[in-house]
Amino acid sequence: MNTTRRAFVAVSAAVLASIAMPAFAQVASTLDRIKQDKQLRIGVTSAEPWFFKDPMTEKWTGVGVAMGEKLAANLGATLVPVETTWANAVAALQANQIDLMFVLDPTEERRKAIDFPEAPLFYYAMGALVSGDSQAKSWEDIDKAGTRIGVTLGTSLDKNITAMVKNAEINRFSNNDEAIAAFASKRVDVVVQFHPALVVQYSRLKLGKVILPTLVNPVPTSAGLRKEANPAFRDWVSEQFASFYKQGVPDQIFGAYLKSKNIDPTGIPGLVKEAWK
Repeated sequence: MNTTRRAFVAVSAAVLASIAMPAFAQVASTLDRIKQDKQLRIGVTSAEPWFFKDPMTEKWTGVGVAMGEKLAANLGATLVPVETTWANAVAALQANQIDLMFVLDPTEERRKAIDFPEAPLFYYAMGALVSGDSQAKSWEDIDKAGTRIGVTLGTSLDKNITAMVKNAEINRFSNNDEAIAAFASKRVDVVVQFHPALVVQYSRLKLGKVILPTLVNPVPTSAGLRKEANPAFRDWVSEQFASFYKQGVPDQIFGAYLKSKNIDPTGIPGLVKEAWK
């Protein structure tokens, strides 16, 4: 009787294992799903130069969109923009609403919730919008008594400038546009933001020039994706990013976007740090 019971238990366990194990092994990765559905879903939000929605056509463009189109093409898929916000992007990834969110910095806090490819997407730096005749080359040149610096309140840039500046006056604004408006009305002499955003602001303002004051500290940005047991999608995206960066694709895309806004990219710092001067 005991032998029969033991045999029954053993057979039952074997049957369950034969059912469960293949099911686990066959769990499709995001890469498999994209190849099957022929759709790559990326998060998009209003934030030039990364994402821009034309109010007339409702078509999305921008650096992040162009990068997504390249990835989709390499997968034989169609790019599908899904509107979200920076604050909701991580939750959207976790809920499988999107596959990627471009220009998401891989902070330690975010790494606890989502995954990131090993290779960076590109780099940006803390830049400064200064007057057209300014001779400033370094942060020391900017940190002079009588110089008024505009920065957005509560940002990492606010924290950095507060720690760096000893002599100049810091003026804090509730958002980037207010800081730029203060520059236009000559209430501040310098505006500090990450340099690609400054370039777009400059395109609207047509005043001053954008510089990367030394010492330049490159900040890598990336794209967030879901945590998965199968790393196939993460590894594929990382390989793509590394290849794009080596070929200078981020600069090519950024330059093309600037031209679409009637900005000559000549002399404007791009997204490949090795080309910065």
